[in-house]
Amino acid sequence: MERINRFGTHSPPAERLAIFKEAVQQLTADFGKWDTPWGEINRFQRLTGDIEQPFDDSKPSLPVGLASGKWGALASYGARQYNGSKRIYGTSGNSFVAVVEFGEKVKAKSLLAGGQSGDPKSPHFYDQAQRYVDRKFKDVAFYREDVEKRAEKTYHPGK
Repeated sequence: MERINRFGTHSPPAERLAIFKEAVQQLTADFGKWDTPWGEINRFQRLTGDIEQPFDDSKPSLPVGLASGKWGALASYGARQYNGSKRIYGTSGNSFVAVVEFGEKVKAKSLLAGGQSGDPKSPHFYDQAQRYVDRKFKDVAFYREDVEKRAEKTYHPGK
């Protein structure tokens, strides 16, 4: 934050203008225009189950309106360029968010970045990605009867 504060309020106006000019030139070079929507730049992409993702500007990704926790964002989304990409891709921040209400019955909602599975062949590899970028929480199955209603399959020891 010291660097941001310096450039934002303490540096000479000519230096600030030079930094702004450089940013405008970079945006124009990378995206064709300086006033590119944030979601075209800040993206969520999950192509493989690898811990370190091989990000690729030419492959599908989703726009993300979240920002880094460095700026005070509670739903933190840390992103940067990778492998020469023009876009920035998130790899840190809140991969799981939950809100819980305690009372007569516990109620909870959650979000999970990407999906529950690390296997790209699984239907649950990327099934929560759109919910994550849209910040649309889902109900948590907290009680046994709720879990059983949602179960796709169940395990029975010995069978």
